[in-house]
Amino acid sequence: MGVFTSAVGTALHYELRGEGPPLICHPGGPGRPASYLDDLGGVAHTLVLLDPRGTGSSEPATPCAFTDLADDLELLRVHLGAERLDVLGHSAGAWPVLAYAARHPSRVSRLVLLTPSRKPIPQGADEPSQDVLVKRWFAAEPWYPAAKAAWDADDLPGLMPLVYAADTPAVRAHAARTEARADYEDEFWSAALDPGDLAAVGVPVSIIAADRDVVTGLAAPHVLADWLPNASIIWLPDAGHFPWVTHPELTRLSINEALAS
Repeated sequence: MGVFTSAVGTALHYELRGEGPPLICHPGGPGRPASYLDDLGGVAHTLVLLDPRGTGSSEPATPCAFTDLADDLELLRVHLGAERLDVLGHSAGAWPVLAYAARHPSRVSRLVLLTPSRKPIPQGADEPSQDVLVKRWFAAEPWYPAAKAAWDADDLPGLMPLVYAADTPAVRAHAARTEARADYEDEFWSAALDPGDLAAVGVPVSIIAADRDVVTGLAAPHVLADWLPNASIIWLPDAGHFPWVTHPELTRLSINEALAS
């Protein structure tokens, strides 16, 4: 476990996992510590699993908009003594990573956006709703009736098969994890990142999207790629929002491919 000082003077913790060149990993949630990322299917890098402000072992601090959390990534770079970083953000964690790269483009080598949250991306007029996608993708699954009833009732534990695009022991075990989370979702999303700001992000950006991911959807990866000058999309077939749980080898190969570009 490593410790460094955040942009507001509090202690932030990170864990090193694996072997190889470092890969900074910013978790999603927002407000989750990075432990749920596991080893991302066995990626051939040393994962620097960051616990953002107020999560895991990191001290609480404000403000906590995603643009504020981006400032901590620069101090992590300085702490590690690295000239440039490879950085991965999962889900909501894609947005602090993007804000960091827009502010410090010369300090980033490559970006990986793993099933990025679509929340800041405008909904397209012809884009299918989550309810439509849920029915289209999963209605034939034996677990669908119970999961859809939980979805309609906003019963988070029961609906998780729809988020993972599977119902297996591994999915249930991962979904049942409890961690020291932070409750700052509204503040996290209170920031804005103008698409024009992303023009500064000239490094290779790989958007790894899953084609059964009801959280990200199918349109948002294309919109995000259009906002970035050097972005590509890697699609993971039959996977959901946490693809390393259900498709570890495919996730590993895709991240390794992205970091080799």
